[in-house]
Amino acid sequence: MSARSAHAEQGHGGRMALTALLVVLVALAMLLLVRARPKSEPFDPRSGNADGARGLVLLLQHFGATVDIVRTAPAPGADVRVLVLQDRLDDQQRGALTSFLAGGGVAVVADRSSPLAGGAPTTAFTGTLDTLLADATAESNVRPGLCDIPALGLLRGLFVAQGVRYTVGTGDTKCFENGGVAFVVARHTGSGTAVVLGDNALWTNQYLRYGDNAGLATALLAPHPGVHVQVLLGSKAAPSAADIGTGSQTLSDLVRPGVWMALTQLAIAFVVFALARGIRSGRPVREPDQVPIAGSELVVATGSLMQRARHAERAGWLLRANLYRELCRRYRVPPAASIAQLDATVSARGATPPGLVAAVLQLDVVDDDGLLDLCRRLQLLRDQALESDTPQDTVTSQDTVTSQDAVTPQDTVTSQDTLEGAHQ
Repeated sequence: MSARSAHAEQGHGGRMALTALLVVLVALAMLLLVRARPKSEPFDPRSGNADGARGLVLLLQHFGATVDIVRTAPAPGADVRVLVLQDRLDDQQRGALTSFLAGGGVAVVADRSSPLAGGAPTTAFTGTLDTLLADATAESNVRPGLCDIPALGLLRGLFVAQGVRYTVGTGDTKCFENGGVAFVVARHTGSGTAVVLGDNALWTNQYLRYGDNAGLATALLAPHPGVHVQVLLGSKAAPSAADIGTGSQTLSDLVRPGVWMALTQLAIAFVVFALARGIRSGRPVREPDQVPIAGSELVVATGSLMQRARHAERAGWLLRANLYRELCRRYRVPPAASIAQLDATVSARGATPPGLVAAVLQLDVVDDDGLLDLCRRLQLLRDQALESDTPQDTVTSQDTVTSQDAVTPQDTVTSQDTLEGAHQ
């Protein structure tokens, strides 16, 4: 293997090792940086989807309320208002919320299917509204009716896509009542109050803008600035991004040090293996440099074929023609001049004895021994005629013409004939 080949293989192995190491680093970076973002559920107070309740949280905060999203009920006696948009509580959490109500707390239960809603609903209804109308009264399909809850007395109506009305029990207060059933019922539990709604979708992002749905939310949960509201999700709600982590914890905090040590050892072993395979041990083996002449492989292949076919005579023609062209260029002889004319010109310059050039250029070759003898004679003639110090510019056209006149027609063999014989 040549030095160039060894260097090329070494560079190729190094590039492979660098590429593989880069892929490993990118994979580790993705594991460390990419965090799971769970899909939000309906009625999620952090979701901006149509069925989310992000708009409700922003509305309450706009009116000065402090809103927290929790999974456990507050302690009895806490100065907070609790909102249950969708009941995902377990029995223990419902018991804790009941204790909070008994201690004087206020909770708004919007999920009509929750056990905390109390009595079973008696009347279901639906509504359809595609666009905003002129005012809240025109958009509403739930009229105020009889209302004995002072905070809701000024509301003009609600829009509910699909809701129910509850039977009003003894001691309960109600609003949006019609025919003995009401959409909003306040039931007293101990010294506290549980406000039950006939639908929870009216506070989602999709329906919060219709009617006085937003007014109902602020009247129950943020009647004055500074109110503390807790949106109770429950333990059955899907984990959110906040539950998984706020961004301070990464994969390195969860993986044991032994695992990182194993990964580091594997990375080091891979690099060592790549270097061992990419770097050749020992000095490179020297080989002859490639011939930088275009088509050199074709020349070598042609010579090999001629040698196998024993074309000694044709090889001799080629060698003589090559020296003939060199002599013509050196002594300013026309390419179509005869061998006799070339011999006269060279001998006139004193480079060779008369007749030497003609004798060598007309030497016949029939076998390999004759080809070797021709090569030796051509080299001697080249040393005498081409490496002499005789000035080239002293040859005049008159000398060439005189030498040409001295040659007889019988002795004229043109270089064209020689070349044609070589190609044949």
